[in-house]
Amino acid sequence: MPLSNPSESIIGPPPGSSAYYALQRCPPESRDGLKHLLDVHVQVRSIVMTVSDAAVAQAKLAWWRGQIEALEQGRQADHPSLRALAPHLQAQGLQPSALLGVIESVAIDLRQNRWMDRAALLHYCRAGSGQTLRCAAGLLGLTSPAAIDAAEELGCGLRLASAIRHLGRDVAQGRVYLPLDALQEHGVTAAQLQQRDLNPPIRALLQSETRHALTALHAAREGLAPFPIAQTAPLIAQAALYAALLREIERADYAVLHQRISLTPLRKLWISRSCTWHRVA
Repeated sequence: MPLSNPSESIIGPPPGSSAYYALQRCPPESRDGLKHLLDVHVQVRSIVMTVSDAAVAQAKLAWWRGQIEALEQGRQADHPSLRALAPHLQAQGLQPSALLGVIESVAIDLRQNRWMDRAALLHYCRAGSGQTLRCAAGLLGLTSPAAIDAAEELGCGLRLASAIRHLGRDVAQGRVYLPLDALQEHGVTAAQLQQRDLNPPIRALLQSETRHALTALHAAREGLAPFPIAQTAPLIAQAALYAALLREIERADYAVLHQRISLTPLRKLWISRSCTWHRVA
């Protein structure tokens, strides 16, 4: 089931977003491919947030899966971003099946709204953002398995950070992107999160989850450090921007249940430009 008007697909992240500033660090020859990759990822992921009817959501997801399979079989995709992405994938020797991770992540979302433990949550993160970032690394010309693994780790860190940032929005929709065993460890229930009362156990939970996300982001930056800045700069910028966002959330005393905490565009610009001045995270 295609979008109502695929030609209206938004190409590239909105100005002022973290992804927007990270893309400014891309080599010019890689920028268009990454914009199309991001657009495909965002549009597939948007099924979770914008489609309330389960049957319609499954149909949309099946349509996207069919589009990727068409590319895999050498046929042309209908969606403009996916069609435009195809030659960039081919130029870097990447298979369209590399995009199926985001399909899997949405399929998981449509089956469940809780993750029993950290292993299950990390599997979900690696399937979606992790696989997309592996593909992004390939589009940047990174071929080393170590670099691609670091990009996947970055995808996990970005998704974990996003779960913390959007906790209030997600729990209002009945979704908890935090491991249930972590909630139990801190004596927190999903119902308490939905009440949006930032009590000491919830604060301790968020402190712990922030540490996990920062650890993943730091590991990704360390993993990318040996490779040329010309190729890794947009990935390192994303890691630095989300690490700064998490520190801002810490300074705001984890008020994510009540508000959306953001960095200013000027601060994002500075971080994205300065994050590669030193090789150590």
